[in-house]
Amino acid sequence: MEWFGTWLSAYWLRNYTDVLQGLLFAAFTILMVFRGQKKSRQIEKFILSFLTSYNSAQMISGLVYRWIASRHQLTGTLADFLVASLCLLVPLAVLIPLYRRVIGILGPGAVFFYTLFFCSNCMSMLLADTAFQRMCITLVLSVVLVAAFRKELRYVFFQRSMLRMDRRFKTSAATFMVIIGMEAELPRIVLDGGEDGVGNELAYAVSLAGCVLLLFFVVFMKFNFFAIMRYENFIRSHDEDPATGARSLSCLLEHGPDFLRRAAVKGQPMAVFYTTIGNFRDVNILHGYDAGSVLLRQTADLLEEAFPEGIIARASGAHFAGVVPQKDATERFAQVSEKVEALSLDEALHLEVGLCPTSAQKAVSPGKDPTERLASLVDLAASAISYPSAPGEVVRCCDENIRKQEEIRLHVLSSVDKAVKNRWLCVYYQPLVEVQGGRIAGFEALSRWIDPTYGPLTPDKFVAPLEGVRMIYKVDLNVLAAYGREVQKLQGRGLTPLPISFNISRADLESGIDLYGEIERLLDSASLDRRLVHVEISESALNGDSQVMPRAIERFHRMGLEVWMDDFGSGYSSLNVLKDYRFDVIKIDMEFMRKFDERSRVIVRSICEMASSLGTRTVAEGVETKEQYEFLQQVGCTYAQGYLFSKPQPPEAFYDALAAQEAKSSRESAPRIRFSPLVQNPKST
Repeated sequence: MEWFGTWLSAYWLRNYTDVLQGLLFAAFTILMVFRGQKKSRQIEKFILSFLTSYNSAQMISGLVYRWIASRHQLTGTLADFLVASLCLLVPLAVLIPLYRRVIGILGPGAVFFYTLFFCSNCMSMLLADTAFQRMCITLVLSVVLVAAFRKELRYVFFQRSMLRMDRRFKTSAATFMVIIGMEAELPRIVLDGGEDGVGNELAYAVSLAGCVLLLFFVVFMKFNFFAIMRYENFIRSHDEDPATGARSLSCLLEHGPDFLRRAAVKGQPMAVFYTTIGNFRDVNILHGYDAGSVLLRQTADLLEEAFPEGIIARASGAHFAGVVPQKDATERFAQVSEKVEALSLDEALHLEVGLCPTSAQKAVSPGKDPTERLASLVDLAASAISYPSAPGEVVRCCDENIRKQEEIRLHVLSSVDKAVKNRWLCVYYQPLVEVQGGRIAGFEALSRWIDPTYGPLTPDKFVAPLEGVRMIYKVDLNVLAAYGREVQKLQGRGLTPLPISFNISRADLESGIDLYGEIERLLDSASLDRRLVHVEISESALNGDSQVMPRAIERFHRMGLEVWMDDFGSGYSSLNVLKDYRFDVIKIDMEFMRKFDERSRVIVRSICEMASSLGTRTVAEGVETKEQYEFLQQVGCTYAQGYLFSKPQPPEAFYDALAAQEAKSSRESAPRIRFSPLVQNPKST
């Protein structure tokens, strides 16, 4: 270690500028962050700030560069430039996070503060001809930059600014450090050809470019800070919502965390709530927006009156959010709901409330900023409203089950691409059987999500969330891609693939992608015969005035695909649908088979006769008994589907059945099914 001590003393004598700047860095840290605190704490933070300053980065980079240069001849080469730049920049990736822990402030403030001193040091390397000049330029420029940004530094350190949650600001500061750091190494190594080389015109040009770059950085950052600070100060000056007199949402998110901390010190349990007013839109339509504004102000007053010790804010539209004492919250919200209903004019208003105890913070990522954690609790409370409740229940508490459901929902939204790529999303097949012949005529393809974290997810866990954000097309297109792979396997075994039907929803067509082009691409890439693919559209998707679905039916027919109507009879305009649209197959809603009384049998018989007259085939869903199957034979239904034959299964479960069916077909005509299921009947297990 003797050589290290010799090198260190020589390094500090030669690079005393870095040591002095490190002391200045630590002094400014105390002035900016720890002013007014105990002397012992200031001394501790001064030492830690000095050790994590750019002085340490320079020392580490110098030591590493010396070690590399002693083993490789790099002087004056491009490799020398790259190695020196890396040695200069890499230590910063370690020291800046350490410095942020020293000052204990979240967000990009540490990076920006570090950037000012780093730029000062690099600019002195570009401009100075002597060690003394470098010291003067470094110290003066450090003081000037800190003074120029003193208001901005205090703002990003201590204010609840959006900058503290925006990674782009931190990334832009880090990127600038990389650029100016590499530029500082350029004249010394590449242009001058040595550590003490004589300057030339190109080196001066690079130095001038560095000055321009630094000036641009100062102006650009000043402008950004000015715009953001002015906007956020404007928002803070308008803490009240002008329409209702309640607090604004930004006010809730800014002051809510402190309010919760004070309540925790007192031992008072608190809860975050979110409300919506059912049928409020009717007020605006029937009586105008002025009447709606009056109703919102009255609702805000009722909430303030019921919870004077809480924070009541208007989130948006007819939605209020806030923080209230947990004790008696359900009873108080029920009283507010009764008073809101009494405000109804010609419509039946009702208040719905989602309530999330602050103990649910355990379910929120602990690494989040307090403002983000509060926003997450507001989201949980809002989500609770969408879950079923008992009749007449006003408040829905965000219990463990709802938190789990929300956790899964967010996981689904963030992981759908990974699920497709890693085959967590797999396809199960349920056979369609010819009612008269007993043969397997095709399959309905159904998506299943086998998640490595949450296990098997039922369709309601992933279909509805993805439809809500118009991403369900990723699941439906995955069905077609999986079927293409399955067809190749079947052909490899010498089996003839049977057709499949798969669902397309209104959300698929309104997702903003070229759905038809994607389907064409998947069909072509797997060389799939168009007769093997049928598109199912539910009757409910045809409701409304939109022309999206009618155009889709026509487009699918032009592509050579059959279009089937799913859940026929579940809506209120089934006959109009048959009148207005041309479907190749209608699938009779399984509710008729589930009830299967005399009225249901009459309706199913009529549907089959009507469809036959129109030249349309029929599928009966939910067939579970021999009695139902024999009835469908009598009324002329084309296909049957249900647990009598098989539940949805992985494709491998049907390989042997298909092979046996093909073998029988070669020996005899249309073998009849014998009411023993094609695969194991789930009813018998």
